[in-house]
Amino acid sequence: MTKYMGIVLRKELIDIMRDKKTLITSFLIPILIFPIMALAMGASVGEIVKDAEKPVPVVIKGDIDSDFGSYLQTSGGLDIRDLKNPLESLDELEIYAIIDIKPEFLEALSSGRTAKLEVLYDESSQKSSMGMSKITDIVSGFAETKRNERLKELGIDPEILEVINVDSVSVASDENSGITMMLVTMLVPMLLSIWAATGCIAPATDIGAGEKERQTLEPLLTTNVSRTSLLLGKYIAVVISGILATFASLIGFGLAAMINPSMFATISLSLGALLTIGFAAVGLTMAFAALELAISFYARNFKEAQTYLTPITFVVLIPAY
Repeated sequence: MTKYMGIVLRKELIDIMRDKKTLITSFLIPILIFPIMALAMGASVGEIVKDAEKPVPVVIKGDIDSDFGSYLQTSGGLDIRDLKNPLESLDELEIYAIIDIKPEFLEALSSGRTAKLEVLYDESSQKSSMGMSKITDIVSGFAETKRNERLKELGIDPEILEVINVDSVSVASDENSGITMMLVTMLVPMLLSIWAATGCIAPATDIGAGEKERQTLEPLLTTNVSRTSLLLGKYIAVVISGILATFASLIGFGLAAMINPSMFATISLSLGALLTIGFAAVGLTMAFAALELAISFYARNFKEAQTYLTPITFVVLIPAY
């Protein structure tokens, strides 16, 4: 690093740290976004879990005193209600489904044929869809019992239908399994890619197009500083800003893990994995910083640079995905 390049780098870093907009977009937002997500996701997931544990509110039409109707009443997973207008109640989500026990359904059951059960639900509602899944499980339990009875009447062992029984054994450790590992493997690469790109946009725009608009770039070119030293000083400042933004997002991820440990549990990573993540973050930041700084210098003013650089926030979603 030459003397002049160091001077340019120091000057640009001081300017970046003085700019409130850059501090907010590059450092404050990455720190806050994941804790906010943890609070929002924790509240919504908690509500979904509570709904899943409750009996499904339904209306049963038809012969509720039949064997099948009695089974539904004693299953424990249904909250059976008596309503005058069940279709309207389903539309308003007072109930999640309507189970219609038709005479032909009961006739097919008693005669040993395949019985078709009609269940009305609202596919556009998450609660109704979840209720439908629970109803399907309950009905499947009854169907399996009936199937086994029919096979025994024919003198057939029901286990003959179990051709293959897959015994799946996970080799992942407890802390590296389930939804925690899925979130980490999805979110960490995505946030590294996104913030490696977006964290450089604000400083790159100000350092390139901003200086051209303020007419402070031309005087710099008339000094003893070589263009290479000038460019490298500015480029390294943008890279440092992008790296800080990336690590700010990781700090936010850590805060989210503290706020909602059940969703963002601690993951044990080896030293090699941590080094790989670090090198990937630095490499992505260097690549995007070079691209964004070049675009910023090409733009004639600050507004034009913002117009050119905005699509990068969408392009980066491709490698992030």
